[in-house]
Amino acid sequence: MVLAARSVARDGSIRLPFGSGRTSPMAAHDVAEAIAIILANPAVHIGKIYELTGPKSLNMTEMAAECSAALGRTITYVDLPFEEWRDRDLQSLNLPDHVFKHILTMARLHATNRYDRLTHDFEVIAGHPPMSAQDFVAAHARQFT
Repeated sequence: MVLAARSVARDGSIRLPFGSGRTSPMAAHDVAEAIAIILANPAVHIGKIYELTGPKSLNMTEMAAECSAALGRTITYVDLPFEEWRDRDLQSLNLPDHVFKHILTMARLHATNRYDRLTHDFEVIAGHPPMSAQDFVAAHARQFT
């Protein structure tokens, strides 16, 4: 969120090297809710494997549209060359090396469409759908302005 929020605030764009890859982002608080529910009653979850995803699989142009709707202004997606993004944007965060490498790997996987998946596992666990990208951005609008 840090890089996307920074560029959205700066010039109304999401600048990432994800190409046309799709992803189903999930809010961290939804992940925490699922974990808390499982830990509160672990017996019913023994032997189960859950793949937690957000409610929609979106490409970054669609993600920009979600941001636009949440913020009430036009947000666009700019598909950056991987090396430019790595050297300029990601390095500016001064992350620990293992985190930096992890995010690089995730970016490569996004670009090759490896995150295009959708499950209803969160809804099965929590009894309600996960937060949408639009609702997440609206809830964190100050970070995007």
